[in-house]
Amino acid sequence: MNVISRRSFVGLLSAAPLVAASALLVPAAASAATVMSTRFGPDGSHWPSRTPRPSDAFDKTIECDCNWTAIANAVASLRTVAPNGNVRILVRPGRLAGNGAGSSSKPVLQGVGQTGRGRRILIMPRDGSASVSFDASIRLDRVMGVSFVGFWTFPSSLVLTGVSDFAWAWSKGRAFNISSNETGAVSGVEFVECVTPESQLTESDAWATRTAGSTVTDLSITGCYIASMYKPSGSSAHLDTYQLSGTHALRNVVMTDTVIFASTNAAFIPTELASGVRFEHCLVVAGSRMLQRYPLPTGAKSSTTGAPQAANGSGTNGVMAARDSIMIGSVPGVWASVENSFTPATTTYSNSGGWTSDPTLSTVDSAWLEQRTPTPTDEYLRAIWKL
Repeated sequence: MNVISRRSFVGLLSAAPLVAASALLVPAAASAATVMSTRFGPDGSHWPSRTPRPSDAFDKTIECDCNWTAIANAVASLRTVAPNGNVRILVRPGRLAGNGAGSSSKPVLQGVGQTGRGRRILIMPRDGSASVSFDASIRLDRVMGVSFVGFWTFPSSLVLTGVSDFAWAWSKGRAFNISSNETGAVSGVEFVECVTPESQLTESDAWATRTAGSTVTDLSITGCYIASMYKPSGSSAHLDTYQLSGTHALRNVVMTDTVIFASTNAAFIPTELASGVRFEHCLVVAGSRMLQRYPLPTGAKSSTTGAPQAANGSGTNGVMAARDSIMIGSVPGVWASVENSFTPATTTYSNSGGWTSDPTLSTVDSAWLEQRTPTPTDEYLRAIWKL
């Protein structure tokens, strides 16, 4: 599943055989300067795959009122219309209802759409990004064959359950979560330039992908941005920015051109049930460097077990891979493969390739961060997300 990007390094890492782990610190690759100086995260260049752009010619355009029933009816009316062509639904300005973003919250859309379309149905606000608002968090269940672009849920959240061939893009939100369940596996899902821009004092992970009763397969997180979360003093919660967990497998979770700032414990943590977790041209900011942009708020607990980790793969072997990426912080675990990627850590492990150690990453400042991932203010997001 490919997501269009003008600047992303596109391609898949070859599956590497597992061999005995060894500490590897390798010379910088020829493109090291490019990786270290390039920009990461949302910039308006990333777009969901198999989805028409607003500037394309359309076989069919439908306008609908700003309510979930109207949106569901519009999707149903396009069931047999130009399945290999360009069709779209324009949602008039207004406010969409929500019932919460828990995995058991009543879904606002359920059983809508279909798989097998050559091109997804584009659903977007008629009057541009953020012209539709939300009165609460939302859950979408078993929605298929569509791409929602330009809907801002912030300060509320989104959870997807049982969806397939689905994208949510160009969105500012509190959290973007996924959960499989007994009624439906999750497959072929894309988060494209989804942004959680503000730090919070909380006991909940910023983003989470969890399995319960079925699998998650082929999840793409492209051009996204996730801020730090800090737990209150006295809390025993294990707080990570993005966590994979659950009872069933998570296969092919690919993060491309994405920025993750660490929370109290770590920026990213997989599960041993995951496979094919890849960082492609990503920036992960941990250690103490996330404090350069997201200082500890009043009442927050400082990390008591060492500096927050960039990607905590402790106990895993061959689950994660990295290419053309920067991870400021420790990266424990045995990585499947590492190519042209950098960390200030002095002991790192990979079955194929290896990390380039760059101690200067431990001292990057807010100016360095701003050059590589601009702070996603509303002004910035409106400027890059022009529908």
